[in-house]
Amino acid sequence: MTHTPLKVFIIGYVWPELQSSAAGLRSWNLIQSFQEAGWSVAFACAAKKNSFTAILEEKGVQTIPIELNHSSFDIIVKNFNPNFVVFDRFITEEQFGWRIQEHCPKAIRILDTQDLHFLRRTREKAIKAQSNSLFEFEPFHLCSPPSEDVLREISSIYRCDATLVLSSFEFQLLTETFKIPQNFIHLSRFHYPRPPDSPGFHERENFIFIGNFRHPPNLDGIQWLRRSIWPVIYQKLPKAQVFIYGAYPPKIMMKLTEPNIGFHVEGFTPDQFQVLKKHRVNLAPLRFGAGIKGKITDGWWAGLPVITTPIGAEGMADELPWGGDISTEAQDFAEKAVQLYTDELQWRDAQSRGFEILRSFYDHSVNSKALILYLLKLKDQLEERRKSNLIGSILNFHTHRSTKYFSQWIEEKSKRLKMLSLPAQF
Repeated sequence: MTHTPLKVFIIGYVWPELQSSAAGLRSWNLIQSFQEAGWSVAFACAAKKNSFTAILEEKGVQTIPIELNHSSFDIIVKNFNPNFVVFDRFITEEQFGWRIQEHCPKAIRILDTQDLHFLRRTREKAIKAQSNSLFEFEPFHLCSPPSEDVLREISSIYRCDATLVLSSFEFQLLTETFKIPQNFIHLSRFHYPRPPDSPGFHERENFIFIGNFRHPPNLDGIQWLRRSIWPVIYQKLPKAQVFIYGAYPPKIMMKLTEPNIGFHVEGFTPDQFQVLKKHRVNLAPLRFGAGIKGKITDGWWAGLPVITTPIGAEGMADELPWGGDISTEAQDFAEKAVQLYTDELQWRDAQSRGFEILRSFYDHSVNSKALILYLLKLKDQLEERRKSNLIGSILNFHTHRSTKYFSQWIEEKSKRLKMLSLPAQF
């Protein structure tokens, strides 16, 4: 007897870019897990199709262009008839959640946070207000009073049947500070296969920073590195170089290149693991951010120890010894980077600790199986879950109605403008 495979409908903020961002890695992790379970996967996105769409199709994923605020989506999703709908970040749930609830009421609605946006944005605002140091974060900053970002993202979590988070810190924050029931949240970290053999200490040289330039924590980290950290490193190691890689570099960042002091902004690389394997120390001077830092886990997988901040290390290794070192101040950060770069014994120990963290928390087989089992259990208990989620029922009743009518108003307005052939701003 053959069984019809379960179907997953992912609504993406953008088409996932595996080589450009940690968000892309996350999306691919989920897709791979669903396909290995034998499930059929479709990825829908309002962004224009591009080369990343073709990669999805090569991997057996159905790609579906959709429109914002347009009833054509309703027909598309009803025809696909998914068992699971995954919202890529809360902003897609705000846009499409009411449509899923109305046209596919039996589909399990899953929010993939990627990182908690309200947490990252709160820290970003604090850094801008006190630009010379790391933000000493406490959970009460989010609650007294809660910002619009907090209210929107927490509301989205309650409206969904389940929420995926990558960081153990964020799991704790949601369940302890915001009192969201633990079974509503699933800790689902990045997935990696077993690391390959890596070059040794003497086969590597120089420092590296890697990260998408469209991500604000990376932009700030590069500027902090150039302004306050690299001059100290270069003074102690005048032959050392640092290479900055990342997709979508703006011209102003490319202009930071100064070969005479060993500072090079390279921009996009098609293979982040190959460049990571060439370098000896990974620098991740992140003064704000949230979630799991793909630049760090990618580095560990490539056998590369990392110097980062408490923000960078947050929720990534729990109680295990860190795969590198952690610092809060620029001078100390630079000195620890120099020490790791020059001390082979310390470097080898840090590399081993990075591999151990990957084995313990980021194993593909373990994390993938745990995710699928969680979702299958949720499928069996969906009716009970929804009955117990009174706050979610209230929010779905009120919030989705306001979103629905606003979306329908936008669609109707667009139709009338097209009929009148007027510019969109009218």
